Amino acid sequence: MSLAAEQRFERIVAGESLSGAFFFHGDAGRLRDEAARRLADAALEPATRDFNFDSYRGADVSPESLAAALAMAPMMAPRRVVVLYEAERLTPKGCKVVEDVLENLPGDLTLIITATIPDRSKKAFYRRLKEGALSLEWSTPREAEVPGWLIERAERRYGVRLAADAAAALGSAVGADLGLLDAELAKLAAAASDGEVDLEQVQELVPNVREVNRWAWFDVVGSRDYMKALGLLPRLLAGPSESAVGLLNGLVEQHLFLGIAADGGAGRVTEILGQVGKPYLKWKARAWAGQARSWTPEEIDRALELLLEADRQAKTGHGDLAVLEGLLLRLETLKRDI
Repeated sequence: MSLAAEQRFERIVAGESLSGAFFFHGDAGRLRDEAARRLADAALEPATRDFNFDSYRGADVSPESLAAALAMAPMMAPRRVVVLYEAERLTPKGCKVVEDVLENLPGDLTLIITATIPDRSKKAFYRRLKEGALSLEWSTPREAEVPGWLIERAERRYGVRLAADAAAALGSAVGADLGLLDAELAKLAAAASDGEVDLEQVQELVPNVREVNRWAWFDVVGSRDYMKALGLLPRLLAGPSESAVGLLNGLVEQHLFLGIAADGGAGRVTEILGQVGKPYLKWKARAWAGQARSWTPEEIDRALELLLEADRQAKTGHGDLAVLEGLLLRLETLKRDI
């Protein structure tokens, strides 16, 4: 995921060894190419930058020009830097130039290559790039992971603290396009005079912020305020990307972690999220731990049974609103009967 790529990238930029080949790929082009520019800046000596830096785009550079740039020695500096954007648009001869250099890379060259690999591509060029260079992927996170990505990005890139409810509202308004999310985040960070961005600021500065978003609704359900969740449901389902199946998947995941939180608290949730490769959800650990205090293990087990039953109904053509209303009413009955 993009957060993992960014964390490793920050360690690379902070290190002393910046020579070598780097392959940055993935569909989050804005962040991927920004990383390429930052690495180039870190690897170059400012005083000799003009002599030791070349930047090309795959569709525009000839194989001959690319080969000449890659063969040139640095001038009055420890290394030379060549950045090649959009390598997927190279000609076959251009691809061969890159492959040949990767097989015998000069020790005083930093070669940075970016590309969007076409879906299901089996082109050997991309495999050779991954094998011959340090490869990092900037990909779009799942919708469930967007708020966590925003919180991490706000702190690491812009030095501001983004409140959890603000991150959920921003992600719900913009979607999973990391380029658009980052543009909105940059705007919010610039307006944050005290180093913090709260929900009110997001509502003021970001268009299309929804009155109800899935994360706020999940918290209402997790807190067992089912009548409130029932009242919010029609507005939530009015969102263009919301469906019963999608919401039920989120609720099942939430209730599984409520069970973990009930057993071991927020620390145990964080530990498990790391083990299962879901670091973006760590921002929910404290909220789940708080909600878990309202549950017994038996109630969570029964709630999961009801969720799976509702999921089967949703997948067999029952109406979204009817399925979720029925679920919330059964959960309310469960709460009253225990």
